[in-house]
Amino acid sequence: MKAFNTIFGGVIAEDKAVDVFFAGDSAGAKAEVAAFVESLGMRPLDAGALEMAHALEWAGILLVGLAAHGAGFDIAMGAKVL
Repeated sequence: MKAFNTIFGGVIAEDKAVDVFFAGDSAGAKAEVAAFVESLGMRPLDAGALEMAHALEWAGILLVGLAAHGAGFDIAMGAKVL
């Protein structure tokens, strides 16, 4: 499982309602992660199989780059689901 790497710890500590992307190969584990994320008042977004963990890692790296170049560390990635 991969989850939470597109949100800085400070954002989680502020108890903001943000999107949490996650990926994994076990349907059971994904259901547990989704339930946990919802219990925190956040929105779980399933990114697919564990092979998507690579994309989530790069999304986290992108956030670090944005934060270091002026966006600040109180940002998180999200998605508008239409």
